[in-house]
Amino acid sequence: MRLLKIFINLLNQIAYKKIKILIIILIVFPNFAHSFKSDAEFALIIEYETDQVLYEKNSRKKIYPASMSKLMTLYVLFDYLEKNIISLDEKIFISENAWRKGGAVSESSTMFAEVSSYISVENIIRGIVIQSGNDACIAISEAISGSEEIFADEMNSYAKKIGMNDSNFVNSTGLHNDNHYSTPLDMTILAKSLMKDFPNFYHYFSERNFTWNGIFQPNRNNLLGNNLGIDGLKTGKTSQSGYSMIVSSEKENVRLIGIVSGLSSKDSRTMEMKKLINYGQKSFRKYKLFTNRDIIKEVKVWGGKKINLKMLVSEDINLLLNIRTKRNLNAKILFNEPIIAPIKEDQIIGKLILYNDEEEIMNSNLISSENIERNNIFGRTFQKIRYLIN
Repeated sequence: MRLLKIFINLLNQIAYKKIKILIIILIVFPNFAHSFKSDAEFALIIEYETDQVLYEKNSRKKIYPASMSKLMTLYVLFDYLEKNIISLDEKIFISENAWRKGGAVSESSTMFAEVSSYISVENIIRGIVIQSGNDACIAISEAISGSEEIFADEMNSYAKKIGMNDSNFVNSTGLHNDNHYSTPLDMTILAKSLMKDFPNFYHYFSERNFTWNGIFQPNRNNLLGNNLGIDGLKTGKTSQSGYSMIVSSEKENVRLIGIVSGLSSKDSRTMEMKKLINYGQKSFRKYKLFTNRDIIKEVKVWGGKKINLKMLVSEDINLLLNIRTKRNLNAKILFNEPIIAPIKEDQIIGKLILYNDEEEIMNSNLISSENIERNNIFGRTFQKIRYLIN
């Protein structure tokens, strides 16, 4: 019996040396290569569903987000609403600080809230989204956190939770501060998170105008409702940031998020955003590459009552691909070999990674097709002996 145990341990040590396998397959699909170029200093466009990057220029470099920062203020506010900590009809007090710092001193970005007045949360939202009101931002930050400084800490906490790793907020408005910054990539993460996490509040971004205190103001997003399908989000401008804009558009069941920044005028901002969204819509078409539970590969199972297992795709995989040219799209399958029993159906056993050349586009889990029970000791020993012989 002692000799048998030693023999089995030796088999185990030999059999499990084969640790990792990498399989590369090449699929010919329409190309990601393009001749498009944005004149914006910073630009990025992604597909909402997959985060696929269609075009980028300096997307990981620091920018001053200006009034686009208000999306983070709204994210915090929407979370408080979603958790029923506050309500849409609750009245918010307009302090002298909010009136003076956010309205009286900065009439270009104000909802014209009167000092010591009370405004409902819903109208505060409209004042932020449509009129880009600094006074509205400061008022809500004071209502939630007691001060704008403490609220900025909350903004940073939320930012980290959603993956904005290269951003820092010091105020609720986006008024310039050297320590208040983000990146185009982080801002698209924020925009997508806001839309995905709080779909019930996204409709405010498509409202065309708002009148408060007898003063009519149109939505500063001047691309709303055009033939590009743009239905939100936010513009921004300070002397340090230049003119910037982040929008979302939906057309033919494809939603895109685009951002441009560092432009010299409102007109150039409008033009560059139109170009960016038009490029994403006209140059790419959605293709279904894999369907949920497609068989990718049959793999060996170690120590199971069955020796083979089908590896399945865990979801539909669709990509936007350039419709004008063709090249190779690389797919890599990663998994540990051998797959060791017991195995549950739909257990994650590998990963499918899609690349444009060496740049990762997306990845998805690969799952097992069935349950496979662990074999008894005699079956496992026989399998190990056969493994050594082969």
